[in-house]
Amino acid sequence: MEKLSTVILLNEKEVLEVGCGEGMRSVMIAKRCKSLVAIDPDVELIKKAVLENKAQNINYSVGSASLLSFGDNRFDAIIFTLSFHHVPKNEMNKSIDEAIRVVRKDGYIVFLEPEFEGTLFESEIIFDAFDGDERKEKSIAYYVMLNHPGLEEVAEMRDETIWKFDSDKDFIDSIHPKRNLDKLGAFLVRNNYILQASRRINIFKPKASS
Repeated sequence: MEKLSTVILLNEKEVLEVGCGEGMRSVMIAKRCKSLVAIDPDVELIKKAVLENKAQNINYSVGSASLLSFGDNRFDAIIFTLSFHHVPKNEMNKSIDEAIRVVRKDGYIVFLEPEFEGTLFESEIIFDAFDGDERKEKSIAYYVMLNHPGLEEVAEMRDETIWKFDSDKDFIDSIHPKRNLDKLGAFLVRNNYILQASRRINIFKPKASS
């Protein structure tokens, strides 16, 4: 979120996070804004977020990116946190339409998305970790956001997340690899149990005509 703050100051702003998952990033966002509504379609993840990642200015709820249950011009910023590529292809444009509807006319729509480089990305391919090989979904998501007629791009920048693991078991419990486990130990030793994930941040404003 530090990179984002070089373009957008969230102080005193009302923010909607789309795809909050367990709420780990929600807490970081909430520290920088006036209030945060964090939604995710997964009921169990929302329950976990409420229990484990509380903050006075966070309101967690179950919700869908393509059908936001909020009034028009409700938020100063919408942030998709590593979630837009998970939206079904046929719902991506509708999800952006909904974000444009609920964001204020001078507000921002932000997409934090995983890139294609980094040792964490390699582990997804080799070990079918996390959600596995999502190269196609990431490419489609990037194309849709850049070509949506209602968005005007403000900035694109790179960021990264560093993952440090205590052991093979820590990796397995955290990342849930599903294949090639016999190669896991050598992979982690080669990378000193530290993996890097490249991220891309795309910041847009709704076009005046939207």
